[in-house]
Order: sequence, then structure tokens, then C-alpha cells
Amino acid sequence: MFAEFIPQPIAGHYEEKSFDLETVWKSTDWCWVKFTTDRGEEWVGSFRGTPIKTAIANKTNQVAILTDDCIYILDIDDREIIFFESETQYKDLIAVPTDDKFLVADYYKIWLLEMDFQRSCLPTDYNMDNIQFKDYSGDILNIDWDSVPEYDRVSGYIDTKEFYIF
Repeated sequence: MFAEFIPQPIAGHYEEKSFDLETVWKSTDWCWVKFTTDRGEEWVGSFRGTPIKTAIANKTNQVAILTDDCIYILDIDDREIIFFESETQYKDLIAVPTDDKFLVADYYKIWLLEMDFQRSCLPTDYNMDNIQFKDYSGDILNIDWDSVPEYDRVSGYIDTKEFYIF
């Protein structure tokens, strides 16, 4: 499964589904994600907000879409929202290598979003700001952040087996 942000598609070019928010607060911005299944089927979902990132947890058949309005988690097979959190402060998103959980970062903290959608904050000895997920080397995720109060850019790591930052 692939999920990527695309420009607004031409009507009728793809099968389309709109995923609107069940909240009073909604922006007027929309973004579009093209999904491509392992069988080559393509369809497009429209989501509220400016696009930030997508991530796929293949083991649980879930895809997460992060916009500046909301984080959506869809069941890939059913094409339905199974979890959403509106008005989030999340700035980054990534699936963990076990393909069954997601990590999200807000301005100052990193959160593990479990399969039951409960959040737990990863413990750290660092004062962090502007957290960005980079890439994996096995189960180790490379991350960058600004060290507060100096605002020096720092590179570090998350062990995604034990979920600690070093």
C-alpha cells in the first residue's frame, strides 16, 4: 500500500471519498491523498487541512494522514476512519518498523500512538523543540531537534524496541 499527497485530482479520474471532520472547528483547506493497494488499485481521499505527512502500518492495515487540522487513521481495507484527533499540535508522523504503531511529534514531545490509539509520551532527558523524524536504521529512528534554550540543532535517535530517546 502506498499513500501520497497529490494535487486536487480531475473529477472522475479516480474513485474518490471525502473524509470530513465531525467537529465544529474546521478550516476551509482540503488536501488529497492517492492510495495505491498492493493489487494496483488506486483511489483518492480528500481530507480537511493542509497536508503534512502520511504513514502506513501494514501489520494493522492502517494508514495515518496528518494535516494541520487533524490526524486521521483509516482502515485500509474498509476505507473508513477508525480514529481521528482534531486540532492537534502534531508536526511530524512516522510508522514504527513493526508496522503496528505510529510515532507523532508535537513542538516539544514525541508520542507513541498505540494500536488502541492511546498515547504515551516517550521519556527524554532533553528539552526539545522543532522535532523532525528522519530515517530508520533497523529499529533505530534518526531524529533532529532544537535544543532549548540554546536552539542548537541536535541529531539523536529513538530505539523503537524500548522506546527511549538517546
